[in-house]
Amino acid sequence: MNRPWDAVIGVWDGHDAGATLVVDGQVVLALNEERLSGRKLDVGLPGRAIAAMREAAAGHRIAWAPSTSDPAKTLTRTFPVLKENYYRLRRRLDFPGPLHGIKVRAKYSLTQMPTGRLWRAWARRWFAANLGAPIQDVFLVDHHEAHAASAAYWPAWGQDAIMVTLDGIGDGESGSVWEWSEADASLRKIVSIPGGASLGLFFEHITQELQMRPLEDEGKVMALATYAAESPVDKNPFLKWFSLTADSKGLPVLRCNVPPSWMAREVARSVWCTPREQVCRMAQQTLETIVPRFFSMLVQATGRNAFGYSGGVASNIKVNRLVRTTPGIARLEVCPAMGDGGLALGSAFAVWRHVTGQRPQPFNDFRLGTDFGDLGRDAEAIARATSAELSRPADIAPAVATLVAAGGIVMWAQGRMELGARALGARSIVARADSTKARDDLNLLLKRRVWYQPFCPSILLSEAPQLLADYRGPSDANLHMTTGFMTTSRGRTALAGAIGPDGSCRPQMVVENDADPWYRLLVQVKALTGTGAIINTSLNMHGKPMSDAVAGIVEAWVESGIEHLALGSALLTKKTPSSRS
Repeated sequence: MNRPWDAVIGVWDGHDAGATLVVDGQVVLALNEERLSGRKLDVGLPGRAIAAMREAAAGHRIAWAPSTSDPAKTLTRTFPVLKENYYRLRRRLDFPGPLHGIKVRAKYSLTQMPTGRLWRAWARRWFAANLGAPIQDVFLVDHHEAHAASAAYWPAWGQDAIMVTLDGIGDGESGSVWEWSEADASLRKIVSIPGGASLGLFFEHITQELQMRPLEDEGKVMALATYAAESPVDKNPFLKWFSLTADSKGLPVLRCNVPPSWMAREVARSVWCTPREQVCRMAQQTLETIVPRFFSMLVQATGRNAFGYSGGVASNIKVNRLVRTTPGIARLEVCPAMGDGGLALGSAFAVWRHVTGQRPQPFNDFRLGTDFGDLGRDAEAIARATSAELSRPADIAPAVATLVAAGGIVMWAQGRMELGARALGARSIVARADSTKARDDLNLLLKRRVWYQPFCPSILLSEAPQLLADYRGPSDANLHMTTGFMTTSRGRTALAGAIGPDGSCRPQMVVENDADPWYRLLVQVKALTGTGAIINTSLNMHGKPMSDAVAGIVEAWVESGIEHLALGSALLTKKTPSSRS
């Protein structure tokens, strides 16, 4: 007789593919394929990530947890060239052909089709064959169930709660609402939002028609909106596309009168006759109006005050700020891997709960990449190969703090890398938070990003009341950079290099932990500058992903104009700093 499953590997093979391993209810390893392949937002079966999961799961009986089985996803699995072609077009690596418009409309029509028993069976057999797994070990998880699980199972709730997912589209849905029961750690769906009312697809179309990369540059739309003049809500044409009403139980019903297959044309009309930043403002205003109202209706209908949140729309930190401060919401937990890159995590959670009847173990640290030990153990060889100077300070944190306080910019690679798009103290580039010069050097010369997209600060949690105007206490602790805050007068000065023109920022708040070099770095920066805060951006060059392994970290450092690299216990310094021109 086969022994029961004691490990689950979640798999996502779409946009930002990845895998997650859960053993005995604990997340052991979580990796997105891009961090291993070096191909930004990689797509397709994540072979490298799966290989890492298999190795880490040796000796365990594995249940496989792939996500999403709608007709569009199943078709691209059967004909992977379709997936690759779309990836290259979306990332603007290829030019569209003469039939591009027809193909786009067909794609958006197909993605609205829901999954069903036959599609699930087909997808399950495909995964069993391509994973080399017995079909009885493969458990398919619907797209929004995976998003809901990724929101529900990592925090310690201690109370009943509501999980909300708002995304592009998957398995025919663009969003959902679930009741979380603390008593038995279960999820029950109470609202389904159809694919035709997708706020995620709407924002994707805005991004595309502004000549940005969809599924990648939506943050730029949010940032550019800050530079537009305020416009009255009743003059916003996009808001007229959507309606939000209540059903017989008071639960929200979201609808859209512009089909996704024709939305690109309607967005293009607005883009043609409206300044670019004003289009961004109207798009952002649409989300800022609808999403907080959606949550407010849930508060009134369910009586709950604790919410989990996931899906691509949950990456909009300015909307999240409005949700966080919505009357009746006492707690908002946004999954740090809120986009499709977190589906493998949610799928693994859902299947672990399904096959064992137990809830996964809660956790707060999303540094879930490979444990390489000391990343700097081979620094002598790296120093020789790169003609760099090498030192091994007794504690890397105060050594880097001294460089930062003096105005330096340092690449910081310590321990296991983060899951999700935010640098959380494992793969970061750091600089003084009050330095606009450091901001400009990073933005225009090193990271080569658009000028209007602000960086984010990491701050000591104890600094939050002094720096953030709308920080209300422990329930607002933003440990993973998932929501926005407004700054105080002191904060606007102390965080000048890491705030937007409206005084807003997306801070990571770091809790006291003397064993964590990231915390010790901030403590030392406070001792030297008076404020425990730094600019924190991801350790990568523009258009390339962060790297899990040392080789990719060193490659990014060599390519950049940054002088210093704190690699584990080693501090590497270029003898001749690269040109920043």
